[in-house]
This record gives sequence, C-alpha cells and structure tokens, in this order.
Amino acid sequence: MAANWQRGVLKAMGVKNHPVEVVGVTDITPWYRRIRFSAPGFLDELEVHPTVWLRLWVPSLTRAKVVQRGYTILEPDSEAAEFSLDFVLHEPTGPAAAWAKDARPGTRAEVAHTPQRLSIDPATRLMLLLGDTTALPAIATLIRAAPDAATKHVVIMDDHPDHHLLPLNPDARTTVLWARPDPTGASLVGALQESLQVDVTQATYLWAAGERKLVKAVREYARGPLALERHQQHTQNYWIFGHDAG
Repeated sequence: MAANWQRGVLKAMGVKNHPVEVVGVTDITPWYRRIRFSAPGFLDELEVHPTVWLRLWVPSLTRAKVVQRGYTILEPDSEAAEFSLDFVLHEPTGPAAAWAKDARPGTRAEVAHTPQRLSIDPATRLMLLLGDTTALPAIATLIRAAPDAATKHVVIMDDHPDHHLLPLNPDARTTVLWARPDPTGASLVGALQESLQVDVTQATYLWAAGERKLVKAVREYARGPLALERHQQHTQNYWIFGHDAG
C-alpha cells in the first residue's frame, strides 16, 4: 500500500501514527456503527476535550494507497487503552465507510492525533448544536461538556425512521429536533428558526458541522440574523456531496 503525501507532511509536523486494533463492533442501527479499538499508548498523549478527534488511515477505494478521515473520539478509557469511533454506513460508500463495514475484531488500522482544541466559555447559557449525522458524535461530546446552567438546542438533519436510537444521550436541559434532508441546509436553518424560543445573547454559542452546503447555510444564519460574534461560533465542513476524495 503506497504512502499518502499527507502522511509525510504530518510526520514532518511531528504527528505520529499509532497502530490500533478493533476489539468490538456494535450496530446501533443498520446504518450507524460503533467500533471499539485497542490502542496502547495512544491515549497517554491525548488531552480529552469536547469534539476531540483523530485521523484514521484506511485503504483508498480507487488507488493503491491509504487516505485519512477525521473521527470524533468517544468513550476514551486510558486504563484499558481503548476508545470508540462512530461510522455512518452511507451509500454510495466511501473509503472509511467501506472499511467500517468490513471491520471485525482483529482488524487493524492506524490513527494519528490532531492539534485542534475547542473550549466552551463557562458563562455560556445557550448552545445551538447543528449538523447532519456525521456531526452527531461531536455534538454528543458538546452536550456532555456544556456548562451546568446551559440549555442545549440540537438540530440534526436526518430522516431515518430509527434515528431516535442514535447515541446523543440528551439530558434534561437538552432539546433535540430532526430536520428533513435537503441539499442546501435550508431545512436545518428553518427548523432552528422555528423552534428557537429564547433570545440569542452574548451568552450564546453555536457549533455546526457536516456537509459543506449545510455548514455554509448555518454560518450565514449565524453571522446574519443571529448576529453572533466570531468567538461565539464554530463551523466546520466534514464532507462534500459527490466528492469522496478516495
């Protein structure tokens, strides 16, 4: 398997690759899979924070090399040297989804740390958390890390009849809404507009991730009608429709 040029760049930046091995596979729904990994030494260097993620290297579907995909680290257990990743088993499939479909206990791969860090202002009182199902793991970590006094308002774009089974684990201060999928992100923004019953103040924080057009729609709404300052929002493209890069 040929090397990816990105691996060379990351190595030059001091980013190390770590071997991992699958120790468990759980199908939460037929299209959403959680995989448990054993990774001796990997978590020793990890500073856990909301949305902490790693690079997973998997075989390309079109070329004889490996490609990287980013995944939120879930359920890290330093003593057991284990963590979990969640995969959306979408169609048409991409390199990571194809790898995840075939993964079994004993399957091996490599992962790498990422330097990005996100923190939440303890004074935050309203969190707006939006995305498609690829953003759900990160949103789950934000729910858990929210200040005790904060209300969390979650809007996810998905129309699977079993999406209520997905592991968001909302608490009593969290509301979860589902928006119908559309290619522009308008339904997600519309669902937020219709359901937002409280004033957006300086104590508001918005986080959104997922497909590029969805993120663009949310970003424009955050900067426009919501008038959020830069430090009050974080948006990130996770993927691009029609482009699997591998």
